[in-house]
Amino acid sequence: MVPRELIALMRLAFNEFVIPLKQDPYTNDPTIEKTIDHIGRVVENSRILAESLDLSEDEKCLAEIAALFHDIGRLWVLLHNSSELNISDHAEASIEYLKSSDLFSQLDESTQHIVIQVIKNHNKPEIPQKEGDTILFYIKLLRDADKLDVWRATSDYITRKSGKPNMVNDLDLSEKAVVTSSFCKIITDGGIPDKSDLVTINDFIIFQMSWVFDLHFKKSFQILNQKQYIRHLYDSLPKNDSVIEIYRMIRIYIENRI
Repeated sequence: MVPRELIALMRLAFNEFVIPLKQDPYTNDPTIEKTIDHIGRVVENSRILAESLDLSEDEKCLAEIAALFHDIGRLWVLLHNSSELNISDHAEASIEYLKSSDLFSQLDESTQHIVIQVIKNHNKPEIPQKEGDTILFYIKLLRDADKLDVWRATSDYITRKSGKPNMVNDLDLSEKAVVTSSFCKIITDGGIPDKSDLVTINDFIIFQMSWVFDLHFKKSFQILNQKQYIRHLYDSLPKNDSVIEIYRMIRIYIENRI
């Protein structure tokens, strides 16, 4: 059970948490505003997906809590001396933040466990199949909601040149207007590419396109298709046989799931 008054207090706590990050000295870091905006959009995506799945109010609230705090670790570490925390993974930082929260401790242990496992696995290369059905469901829900907004951000970057997506800054990729053939081959051979295989920003864009194969809910595919995110990404790429084949594979996959 997730008491209605508790979810309201958690929303309020998040809004109060980000207030200092909207003031000096943090206003000079554009990634902070992008992260705060991203979290809000993932929460909204999560609500849309939850509505499409006819979840109960408790289930919707649980999904919202996971979405609201999934990336808070990125912000939390900025308010601390990084040497004190000694945390490199933002999902782990988000979990540590929640464990220190009096509000989070008011949830029952089962709900706390689900939220922690969902956040822990929202950005992993693959979903851990060892988890139970309930946890797997919420992991898939958050991963879908998260991907939809990352696609939006990359699409905005491509169509409006509105600053690099956060992940590009993190990965320090080459801006050469090429795609790496060996990277494309991983996808066309049915493999799952890894961040370590990325060389250029165009590889990153193809990498994001391949996330389609890790999308789970019909509503997610409908939103993706309606917003034309994959088309925007594809249109930005230099065309060769591998790029065209990857796009063809992705289009067929989307159409089969709508």
